[in-house]
Amino acid sequence: MPTSSIDEYYDRYVEGWNNHDSEGVIDAFADGGTVSDPATEGTLSGEEIKEWVEETTEGFPDVRFEVERRVADHDKGLLFVEWTMYGTHDGPFGPLPPTGQSVEMNGVDVIAFSDDGITSINGFFDMTDFKEQLGLTFPAVLGQLPTLAVGAIKATL
Repeated sequence: MPTSSIDEYYDRYVEGWNNHDSEGVIDAFADGGTVSDPATEGTLSGEEIKEWVEETTEGFPDVRFEVERRVADHDKGLLFVEWTMYGTHDGPFGPLPPTGQSVEMNGVDVIAFSDDGITSINGFFDMTDFKEQLGLTFPAVLGQLPTLAVGAIKATL
């Protein structure tokens, strides 16, 4: 697979995330393309990917990704990417009301491509570290209880 195609699809994917453009993220995928990582709790495709991007950017309105390093195997249509995600949990994220905590997460994506776009992304990062940075592990969660309770009440109003 040509280098430019892999770079083009991956750049479109990251640009979509950094612009909070779920359609831009989806446009980087081939039909039937999938995503899975510790936060997706399974494999997502199509409209599910779009909803995941929208949920994440609502929960982390300033979310952005910086690519640290890319390594490609063009013959196999594979890209390995080290990235850092930055964001502040200022909105609801799944069942979680905002904690107001900032995160700086390191991760790795293994991305497969076809001529039509990304066919799969398998992401890896430390979910325990993510929860710790949000203050959601014991005993730090005790300090978050008032914030979580107020957020949960606001969500029901």
